[in-house]
Amino acid sequence: MPAPGEGKISCQLTAGRLFQTISSAYPLKIISPKAVANTPASSEEEPQQLQPAVSYILSYGGGIVHGDQIHVDVSVGSGCALLLLTQGSTKVYRHRAGRPPSYLKNDRNDAKFDIHQTYQTMIVDVEPGALLCLLPDPVTCFKGALYNQRQAVRLHDCSSSLVLLDWMTSGRMSRGERWDFAKYFSVNIVALGTPREKLRREQWMDGSQILVRDALLLQQPSESSEGSGAVQGSGGHGSFAQRLDKVDAFAFLLILGPAVSRISKMFVEEHRVHRIKAFKMNRTREDEEGIWWSVSE
Repeated sequence: MPAPGEGKISCQLTAGRLFQTISSAYPLKIISPKAVANTPASSEEEPQQLQPAVSYILSYGGGIVHGDQIHVDVSVGSGCALLLLTQGSTKVYRHRAGRPPSYLKNDRNDAKFDIHQTYQTMIVDVEPGALLCLLPDPVTCFKGALYNQRQAVRLHDCSSSLVLLDWMTSGRMSRGERWDFAKYFSVNIVALGTPREKLRREQWMDGSQILVRDALLLQQPSESSEGSGAVQGSGGHGSFAQRLDKVDAFAFLLILGPAVSRISKMFVEEHRVHRIKAFKMNRTREDEEGIWWSVSE
């Protein structure tokens, strides 16, 4: 039986049929509706279509509360295309003083995490010839929230493919909360290499070639919440709320592998036509074009 907040998603192709298994424990919930059947390739020049599978990662209560420790293990077998979604923005509720409820205790995480903060971790294996599309709705942190997120993906070889979207909003703008959370920390790691058998989670990335390592930390310059574990920012620059006053959302999109090469080329070509301009913090909202973006190859 999985520990509190733990879940597993696995899809494998056996004898031409897709088999998907899921498991989860409160406060995590995973559902997997039936995906649309694949369409055979129209010609020999087109790559063989992958068998699709869909899973939604949810949480009871509509969001992640203080003290939640969510951990999801994902395995995508050869010939499969797994789409991971959410049913709305991932809401991170505000930090509350004191210890979180005892029923959220996970012995595996003792001495690893600060129990006064919120954590969400996803560890993914993408086998040869498989595709993972991680396309959740954005993370929305409420006022005072302390949120940590880590997504680590291992591509077995160069035939594995990945689409990873990591994005967030400034908060509950309808309630006047813009960049009013205490901490947002997100790390994305993508590695290339065949995993050893029975890898412990602490050694999961050993022996791999790191392709991408992206991190974003937004933290109030002075955080005095009891047990928050937050490191105070350097002075003289103001809060990140002041520095991001012209921004309401931030997104990181990674497109990698042969199954999605056409999409990546489309973004590159579009960027050559409409390149990003210099970001000016003194520009007015009337001058904004809506989306500021850049592409790295």
